[in-house]
Amino acid sequence: MRRRFGFLPSNASRSFKLWASMPVACSFATLIALGTVIPNDTTAAADQQRDGALSDVIAQRGAAANPMADYRLGVRDRVRVQVFEWRPSRDEVYSWNALNQVYTVDPAGKISMPLVGVVNASGYTTEELGMIISRQLMHRLGLATQPDTTVEVTDFRPIYITGAVEKSGEYPFAAGMNVLQGVSLGGGLFRNSALAGLRLEREFVSTVGSYQALEQERQRLLARKARLDAELSGADRIAFPAELQTVSAPQAIESTSSVMAKEQSVFDLRRRANETQLIALDQLQGSLEQEVKTLDMRVDSQQKQIDLLRSEYEGIKRLSDKGLSTAPRVLGLQRNLAELEGEKLRIESDRTRAEQEVSRTKISRIEYQNKRDNDLTVELQTTEARLQQIDQEATVNQRLLAETKSQAIASPLHLVTTGGTTPDGSASLEPKIHYTIVRQVSGGGVLNIDATEDTLLQPGDTVKVDMTMPATSKDAMSLDAVLRSQKPAIQERSVQTTPISAPPSMVPSTVFPAPDHASLEPVRADVLRPD
Repeated sequence: MRRRFGFLPSNASRSFKLWASMPVACSFATLIALGTVIPNDTTAAADQQRDGALSDVIAQRGAAANPMADYRLGVRDRVRVQVFEWRPSRDEVYSWNALNQVYTVDPAGKISMPLVGVVNASGYTTEELGMIISRQLMHRLGLATQPDTTVEVTDFRPIYITGAVEKSGEYPFAAGMNVLQGVSLGGGLFRNSALAGLRLEREFVSTVGSYQALEQERQRLLARKARLDAELSGADRIAFPAELQTVSAPQAIESTSSVMAKEQSVFDLRRRANETQLIALDQLQGSLEQEVKTLDMRVDSQQKQIDLLRSEYEGIKRLSDKGLSTAPRVLGLQRNLAELEGEKLRIESDRTRAEQEVSRTKISRIEYQNKRDNDLTVELQTTEARLQQIDQEATVNQRLLAETKSQAIASPLHLVTTGGTTPDGSASLEPKIHYTIVRQVSGGGVLNIDATEDTLLQPGDTVKVDMTMPATSKDAMSLDAVLRSQKPAIQERSVQTTPISAPPSMVPSTVFPAPDHASLEPVRADVLRPD
């Protein structure tokens, strides 16, 4: 049964709170079950009609606790498609190189592939899209079975940062990215001479965002290094390092578990492909060696026939010399003997060629293993080099954080920077930062989500950053007013004056060790205010 949900009224600019539970799209297993009511037509038109029916029953998805779980493709996503087919008659895995390319989802939500044609991609997971491509390829080419198709996302559609940031614009999305990291891509919060007191805080936020991005990349590289080590050693499973398995932060646990699961999946796939290739080469070598044995037996049998015929020929020749046998018979035996010897030479030639094929197969197996080991070694060296570079960048970021804190303590503007009060104690000077995520949902609607620095982003999100200075008298000083005076081209936008709760510690406590000489927690007034 189809379920349809309405998300928004016609006024798309109205702001909504992010509900804890939103309608979740039907799983692909449910869609397959629904396929029982669709006519079982094997034509391409019927397949397209079924794909349309599957797309119709996908419910509109809202913001979930893990936005990247069961991720569904959208416009401007780039996916790599790989199609393979097992051919038992040749004992090999055949790769459809004409189809194995990177495709971009067009504005209509489709991708166009050779031999397959136009395929609906928007709204499907990579697994569902792979099954659709396999089915259409089977029907289009009249294959007996469906080929195996894998689809992976190479580039997500970008996110957009606008508002009180240094560089508004379009930025690439990475899985696990939160609002703070997105703002850091935009250069951090807006710097202005009228807001000089906020410079240190913005630098701190930007540095922390870069630090967290480095941590996530380091986790991915550590998992990849563990996978490459396991492949080189021929292990059955990956031995992930302890620092990936002992993460304590909930969001970090979820991200790290996803990274390890993906690397384990890649490891299993490549191990099966390697085993299949080696088995095929071993079977080919065994067949050729058996052929050599058979030809050896034929040579022995042919030699026996030659010996018998030569014995008969010699007896007849002696009789012919005595005049007891005719010359034609002697000539016939000579001709038969020559034919047998020629056949023996042909069999020996076939045996030599079979032995050469055995040698070539052994060489191919050795070359395949050497090439695989060489590729893995090169990839491992590249990964280790990038890990060393990340460690150096992380050390620099730690020193920058410590320096920012020291400057904040020595700065006469540290009260403004850290949320202190005016000299008469009448008001707090801490600016109010408000983040809003504008997210497009299925059906063309728009969802406005009040966010914090830790809120996870999804591909295609637009992050609006608003900053409001608190009132020091009857009138509040709004950052929007300052921005409009300095940048007239900035469009009008609403200002959220409701205070937001302070975010948790912005600096991760895992993977990178914290420096001993400085705390990496957000700079607060009670820490920086002199005794």
